[in-house]
Amino acid sequence: MSLIQCIDIGIEFSGTYILQGINCTIEHNSRIGLIGPNGSGKSTLIRMMLGELRPTEGQVIKARSCRVAYLAQNATLNPNISLLQYIESAREDIRDLVHRMNELSGSLAQKGDAKVHAELDAVIEKMHECGAFEHENEIKYVLESLGFTLRDWTKRIGDFSGGEQTRICLAYLLLAQFDLLILDEPTNHLDISMTRWLERYLSSHERPYLVVSHDRVFLDNVCRSIYYLERGKLSITKGNYSSWYEARQIEQKSLARQYERRQKFVAETQDFIRRNIGSQKTAQAKSRIKMLEKLEVVDAPKRERHVQLRMASAERSGNDVFAFENATIGIDQDLILAREINIDAHWQDRIALIGANGCGKSTLLRILLGKHGLMAGRFKSGASLKIAYYDQHQNALDESKTVMETLWSIVPEEPRGYVLSWLARFAFTGDDVDKRVGVLSGGEKSRLYLSVLIHQRPNLLILDEPTNHLDILMHDALLEALDAFDGTIIFVSHDRHFISSLADKFWVFRKLERSGKIYTTIQDCEGPAEHAIELTFAEPELSKTAPPPRERRKRINPWHLEQLHKEIEDKQTELSLLEERREEIHRLLADSATYNDSLRIKGLNEEDKTLQSAIGQKNGEISRLEDKYLELACDD
Repeated sequence: MSLIQCIDIGIEFSGTYILQGINCTIEHNSRIGLIGPNGSGKSTLIRMMLGELRPTEGQVIKARSCRVAYLAQNATLNPNISLLQYIESAREDIRDLVHRMNELSGSLAQKGDAKVHAELDAVIEKMHECGAFEHENEIKYVLESLGFTLRDWTKRIGDFSGGEQTRICLAYLLLAQFDLLILDEPTNHLDISMTRWLERYLSSHERPYLVVSHDRVFLDNVCRSIYYLERGKLSITKGNYSSWYEARQIEQKSLARQYERRQKFVAETQDFIRRNIGSQKTAQAKSRIKMLEKLEVVDAPKRERHVQLRMASAERSGNDVFAFENATIGIDQDLILAREINIDAHWQDRIALIGANGCGKSTLLRILLGKHGLMAGRFKSGASLKIAYYDQHQNALDESKTVMETLWSIVPEEPRGYVLSWLARFAFTGDDVDKRVGVLSGGEKSRLYLSVLIHQRPNLLILDEPTNHLDILMHDALLEALDAFDGTIIFVSHDRHFISSLADKFWVFRKLERSGKIYTTIQDCEGPAEHAIELTFAEPELSKTAPPPRERRKRINPWHLEQLHKEIEDKQTELSLLEERREEIHRLLADSATYNDSLRIKGLNEEDKTLQSAIGQKNGEISRLEDKYLELACDD
């Protein structure tokens, strides 16, 4: 039986049908990409599938035992619990079994009881069956793959950013038990490395899913069929996004040719009727009149909405836009993000800034904007720069204003018609212009923000994730406009198609190895985008050449560095012994034979808690020593 089946469903709001005549199914092996312009009804269709909305007509049949895990775009989490508490709640069955095992172990430690022993054996057997003893490793694997370290596990949910909380929700769902996974824009807050990991994760698990995404590379890599929503109708195409796109282009051309042939035939027939009615061929003319009356109407193919943004700069900048010389960037002396930076930007460069989340991309952008200084080195800014900055969080928008007021406030001298015409280029028409910014969707805010920036006529665009929340149509329109822009562009994006289509140069955050401590540098890279991406996310290698010379500030006695390095190695050896002993305890606790000795169980559990605390303390000691070593080594 299908997991979910939609039969002729439709839904209307205020007398207008949003969706109508929708027929589709989700099977046990489905891997579906749901696409369509913003506002086409994708979220509405999902909510009907989930039972949150009742269709006006038709019916949704859901398998009784189907458990659906759903990642919404704006999930709300309890801010007062820790990351680990929330993640562990994804598998309440495992949590309950662990709790019961501890209860029975305590009872068995107080008195030996055959009944308690038998129940404990049964609980342990269930834990083996559901993978409870491997669950902690699975949690670590998923969280680390999504950018969370062991230090994050005890942090409050409320202390994480909105994007991080979305990734936490994704981790929770991937670790939960489900029969169907539905993900709404899962890649919006993932860097390229995380997105590639998610692609591999979804492909390696034989569980069905439906993903809503505008990332065509992601759709190509994870989907076997495409559901396309447009003007309230749903079409289904087997294959990935590229297959769908090719099929759609063929279909559009075929419909256009069919319409043109029909129009030509009708025109020729009507001309024959006009010329021959009332003549010797009147009978033939009347026959053709009847034929036209019976002819099936072929509608003109609906043209896809085409947006033309057309960016223009007011005046060109100088040839040299930015230059970094042996620079170091960071938040403060305790948090250095990148060293040995020697990069530059020139007029009309299209530079993609590529790196993992948290590597320092936003800090570098703030330096370019004059809002943050260097820790060391030199930074030069060119002449005649007129900068427009696209902030992915749209902080510059006043949420109390309407769409109309937002643009009109920067061109108060222009007539209303001019403002309406400009907004229409960004798909704001009719009642849309009177909406408050605060009620706009993410995609609508992105479009409005772009309309404001483009109107400033800059000669340098600095863009932070400009394609987030944009549908494919607006994505392509933006790409077309940026390609024709006659100024300089520096941008951050995790959209691989956008990067490869626009960038001709890359500033790459690359991991390096120096004196036992990994940190990053930023370097120029030219060539295919794939090469820059691989360079960024490749495993660090030992450098075979000496680092570029740096300004010496003070001389450190090498003996002190050697002693500090030895202390780090000793601490790491101690940590390894602690971790090996804890793994041995876990193996013993997973063995049902261990529970024959109640005192041993109690001792092992107490030792495990002591080891866990000691490991955390040891990690902290090592981290502090490594930071001290790096500071001394780099100052030398």
